[in-house]
Amino acid sequence: MINRVLFIALLQLPVLAIATELGEVQKLLKKMQHAAHMQSYDGTFVYSQGENKLSAMRIIHSADADGERERLVSLDSVGREVIRDAKNVICILPDRNAVVVEKGRPPSQFPPKFPEKLDHLTGQYSFVMHGEEKIAGQWAHHLVVKPNDNFRYGHRLWVDKKTGLLLKTHLVNEQGKLVEQFMFTHIKYLKQVPDNLLKPSIDSSKFKRYESDDAKPRSQPVKPGLVWQVTKLPPGFKRDFQRRLQMPTNRVPSNQLVFSDGLASISVFIENNVDDANLVGKTNMGAVNAHGKTFNDYHVTAVGEVPHATVKMISESVVLKSQ
Repeated sequence: MINRVLFIALLQLPVLAIATELGEVQKLLKKMQHAAHMQSYDGTFVYSQGENKLSAMRIIHSADADGERERLVSLDSVGREVIRDAKNVICILPDRNAVVVEKGRPPSQFPPKFPEKLDHLTGQYSFVMHGEEKIAGQWAHHLVVKPNDNFRYGHRLWVDKKTGLLLKTHLVNEQGKLVEQFMFTHIKYLKQVPDNLLKPSIDSSKFKRYESDDAKPRSQPVKPGLVWQVTKLPPGFKRDFQRRLQMPTNRVPSNQLVFSDGLASISVFIENNVDDANLVGKTNMGAVNAHGKTFNDYHVTAVGEVPHATVKMISESVVLKSQ
C-alpha cells in the first residue's frame, strides 16, 4: 500500500509543479496589472521594431483619487504627444497639424499590459518563469510566454519585483526572432504627479480635429439584412468590438472590427474602395503585419502584431452575409 501511494504521488509531481508555476505566474500578472493602473511614475523608455527603427519616449502616469491620467511624449524630432484620462485619448500630431480624439477607449498600451487571468490563454500559450534580472536599476522577474502554434507571437516580460510594473518586453516571431522590444532606461516612482507634467507642451488650437465614434459592440449593416463577418479565425480569437472610425489619412469613415485571443489583437478595416493605392497582398513594419484585398466595392485590410499568416487568414475570410 505504501509503495502504491508513493508511486501515485510521484506521478502527480509534474502536474503539481506545473500548477504551482502557473499559480506563481498568475500572481505575478495580477500584481503587474495592479501596478499598471495604480502606480504613479515618470520614466523614459526605448521602443524598437525590427532591427533599424528605434524610438525614445517619456511617459508620465498618475493614479490618484481623480483616477488614471497619462501623458506620453515622443522624444524624437516629430514631438508627438498622447494625453489620456478616463474619458478620452487625445493624440496630438504636429507633423500633420492634426488632433485625433478617441472617446471611451481602453487604457494606454505604454507600457504594454497583459491579462492577469490565464484560464482562457493556456490553450494558446505556455508560461515559464526564468529567474531575475536588473532593468533600469530595478530587480525584475523574467517571464517567458511561448505560443503553442504559429498564429501568434511569443513574449518575454521583465516585471519589477517591488512594484510589479512591467519594465521590459520582447516580442518574438514564429522563427524565434526578436521583432519588437520595449524597455525602461530610467524610472522614478512618485507619490503624486504635478498637474503641469500631464498637460501637453504643444499648442494644438489651430490643428484639424478628428473624432471617432464611441466603440460599442454593434453591427454595421451596409445594406438591409447584410453585415460584415469574419468567417475564419485562428483558435482562441474572438470578436472584441466594432466601430466606425475617421482618421486623418482616410477620406471616408472606415468600419473597424477588432479580434483578440486575450493577448494578441487584430484590427480589420473595411472602407469604400475609392483609392487605387490601397494595399493588396502583404506588408509589414517591424512586428506589425498587414494583408489587404478588394471585395466588390470595398477594401479590406487586417492589421496586427501577429504573423502574416494570421492577418492573411482573417482578411481573406471577410464577407458580407445575411443576418
